[in-house]
Amino acid sequence: MRLQFVGSIPAKFLLIDLDRWLARAYAIDTMAKILIVDDDPDLVQLLSMALQAKNHIVESANDPIEGMKVCRSFKPELILLDYHMPGDTGAHLFENLRRNRATAHTPVVFMSGEAASSDIFAEIADPANARFLAKPVKIDFLRKTIDEMLAKPSL
Repeated sequence: MRLQFVGSIPAKFLLIDLDRWLARAYAIDTMAKILIVDDDPDLVQLLSMALQAKNHIVESANDPIEGMKVCRSFKPELILLDYHMPGDTGAHLFENLRRNRATAHTPVVFMSGEAASSDIFAEIADPANARFLAKPVKIDFLRKTIDEMLAKPSL
C-alpha cells in the first residue's frame, strides 16, 4: 500500500519531527559490532557482558589467528586486542589487519597488563586509529574509549 500526502505541512513541523526521528534512530542504532581478542576467558566474559549491556554485538577469539578468521566473517567495527597472547602478539594481528583492505581502518584498542603504550606503539608501523588501555581495564573508561573511537570518522 502506498500512502500519499494531500495538502502541505509547515516546514518547521517537518524539521522538529525529523530531529526527533533522527535522535530516536541514533539512540536505537548506537550498537556496534565489537570483536574481543584475548586469551583470558574470564576477562572476555566480563567485557562481553559489559558491552552487550550497552547493546553492542560482541564476538570473541582467544588468539590472533582465530581473531583474523573471526574478523573476516564478523566484520567488526572495533576490536579490543590483548597485546600478549601465547603463540603470537596483538601487534602482529594489528599489522595483518592494517594490510587487509577490509580491516585497514578498523579502530583497535590494545589492552595489556604487562606492556606500556610506548612499547606497543613502538612495535607497530602505523598506530593511527589505535588506543591503549592498561589492565585491569576499568569498564566505564573502556566504554568511554569505545564511544570515542566509534565516533571518529574512518580514514
